[in-house]
Amino acid sequence: MRFLLILFIALSAGIGLTILAENPGYVLIMREPWSIETSVMIFILALFISFIIFYLLIRLLNKLISAPEGVRRWQRLRSKDQAIEYTRKGLVETIKGNWTQAEKLLTKKLEDNPLAELNLLSAAWNAQQEEDFQKRDDYLDEASKLGSPPSDDTEMAIGIAQCTMQHLAGQTEQALATARSLSEVAPTNPAIMRSLIKLLTQTEQWQELLSVIASTSRHHPLNENDLSTIQTLAATKLLASSNNISVLEQNWQILPRSSHKQVTVIASYCRTLLRFDKHNEAETQLRSALKKQWSEELIEIYGQVKTDDPGAQLKYAESLLAEHPTDSQLMLCMGRLAIQNQLWGMARSFLEVAVQNGDNNEAFLELARLHESLDENDSALKIYKRGLENCLNNQSQDLTLQQNPRLESQGAELETHAPSLAYSNESKLKCPCCRPCSGKVF
Repeated sequence: MRFLLILFIALSAGIGLTILAENPGYVLIMREPWSIETSVMIFILALFISFIIFYLLIRLLNKLISAPEGVRRWQRLRSKDQAIEYTRKGLVETIKGNWTQAEKLLTKKLEDNPLAELNLLSAAWNAQQEEDFQKRDDYLDEASKLGSPPSDDTEMAIGIAQCTMQHLAGQTEQALATARSLSEVAPTNPAIMRSLIKLLTQTEQWQELLSVIASTSRHHPLNENDLSTIQTLAATKLLASSNNISVLEQNWQILPRSSHKQVTVIASYCRTLLRFDKHNEAETQLRSALKKQWSEELIEIYGQVKTDDPGAQLKYAESLLAEHPTDSQLMLCMGRLAIQNQLWGMARSFLEVAVQNGDNNEAFLELARLHESLDENDSALKIYKRGLENCLNNQSQDLTLQQNPRLESQGAELETHAPSLAYSNESKLKCPCCRPCSGKVF
């Protein structure tokens, strides 16, 4: 289109000049006392030259007027380039570990730097490396003022950086306060939730931690396995930290229903019940849990429960022997329950099996105590010694229990399976010396 227009103008000019060459005509300009007469061709040429001169004068005048602004623009661009170069050098010095030099470079020409927030964050990091926490906080505050409103991504990034630096500096309480403040603004931000969960775990704020996990689990701040592990830890610690039975029951009720099915949580709940002498409640809870799933941890606790009816406890534990005939924890549990029922021979039999299995240090302790209660001090000392060796070396599979003199004379050998359960009231009979009979009951 532009080519056609130029072509049209050129053709028109050519035709006009041809006409003027054949009939040049003239132009007369008169103003008393002067007059100018010239040909049309010369007049047009003079008019064109005048226009060019006028245009150049206007352009020159415009350049002179805009010269100061141009100089200022050039200065701004130069300052911006210098500021960016300071940023580059400052980051290089940060990586090299020259904290002081890096801090100086990063804080130069901030007003001209389009990356001022990044510079201030980096300067805050360098100040922290020098343990100048006040200067670090000043840089962070300045970066926050340069940023957008609190809901802006830049502000969130500054807040997360502050929380991280406080945590790394060992300022756990300040970091937790920052994380809580950020979570109120952005409750679904995964990075903020991860920091908050980590800090609540570190400061043992178990109840708040469970609440945060429940409210953020659908946003996946952590993978499911890690989140489940932390939730279980929080539930377990919350129950264990209860200082009275009413607080314990309240904490148990606020736990997620899924936690009520976890063995670790149930074990913590029952141990705390025992601490408050709520043995009957603990026995009910343990029996219900064991009916749904087998757990060595729960059966170990079951042996420590002392209800009003120890005989019923023992019979229930006996019912589990068919499926777990050589389980060390069940043997220990049976031994403890037999002691509660004053079935000394049965207690010794089950504890000896647990010791023979060699993977239960508490069985050594219980058996040694049983020998002490029967005034068999030499056998008790030998069992204490072997238990200590087993605990230190953790290699007890080849150890054999030293028998008391009566059993050794009979050449009795320890069995690695559950002993016979046949027992009667005779096992509770007293010897003439008025102490429990030490005979082994089969």
